[in-house]
Amino acid sequence: MRLAAGLLLLALLGGAAAARELSASVNDNERREAEGKASVAAAKPGAASRFLKPPCFVPTEYAPYQKCGLTNNATLCGRGYLAFPTEDLCCAPQRGAVGVWASGCTDFSKTVSCWVAGQYFPTQSCRPSTEFATCSRNWGRWASEDACCAAGAAHTEGCSEALPCWVADAWYPARTCGKTDDQGVCQRGWGAYDSVDECCAPGAAHSQGCGAVDAAEVEQA
Repeated sequence: MRLAAGLLLLALLGGAAAARELSASVNDNERREAEGKASVAAAKPGAASRFLKPPCFVPTEYAPYQKCGLTNNATLCGRGYLAFPTEDLCCAPQRGAVGVWASGCTDFSKTVSCWVAGQYFPTQSCRPSTEFATCSRNWGRWASEDACCAAGAAHTEGCSEALPCWVADAWYPARTCGKTDDQGVCQRGWGAYDSVDECCAPGAAHSQGCGAVDAAEVEQA
């Protein structure tokens, strides 16, 4: 009975959290697109004063990413603004007659990292992420674990008390597990265990469990 109630609560919490994130995503994308279109409407007539012949580059996406794309549309290329002869000029950080956005186009080649909500039940936690789409959005991600775990951020009451975990820390001359308080490791979703016994069990952190490496294993390797 308690298990069923717990599962129901988990489903409700997860559903509510997902709904909040989806709502935030939609609202943020709508806001950013509106801002992007507003900047287009407010652009000075001389922002790209040349009337270009197709093909040319124009802004194609405002949210969640900022992109320029090639078009053969004569009307867009010849309108006299926000049309560029090259993608580099279209994507350049805005200055004078160059660029659409102050920060330029989204750089998909950069390495990103951030913190996002991890568990919701039975404990509340945050976890690290290197997913470009997640870390590039303007909602549901934070620059540090402390910021993510603050009350009212990823969780209404903040994160639960951080608990240590055990991970493999040596393979030779003995297979061992060690304790760590690094929540980036403990919340990563793999290779982290709640106790040294779980970590040292055969098939967990080590295929043969913790213990000294014998000569036969060395020969097989």
